[in-house]
Amino acid sequence: MLILFGLFILWGFGWETIGRRLQTHVDGVIVARRDVPSTGSPRYATEYTVRDPHGDEQVFWAGATDASLPRSMPVGTRIRKLQWHLDYERNGNRVEFPEKFFYAPILACAVGMVIWGCLVLRSEPK
Repeated sequence: MLILFGLFILWGFGWETIGRRLQTHVDGVIVARRDVPSTGSPRYATEYTVRDPHGDEQVFWAGATDASLPRSMPVGTRIRKLQWHLDYERNGNRVEFPEKFFYAPILACAVGMVIWGCLVLRSEPK
């Protein structure tokens, strides 16, 4: 049971949050934005259209979790989020991922639970 709980925490806090944030890559200027269902709803998301320096456009979504970038950034905002980085740049200013001090101990505890569960399982008589 301890192993399953630790794996669940690793999936939820690690893969679904930190992992998704690390995979996000966007670089350009926001040229369009649409809030779904609408701004101010408790769990709304924002669809951004971003034009990169070469003129290509990319669509990305920002949701209500720490895995995504902020919602409702104005059109004209210069955004640069590199893959494998938690922080990003907004109009040339670096924005840190402040929740890293929350996620690091949680993930460490989850790894500890998995290891502890494996050790307990291994030490049980056959």
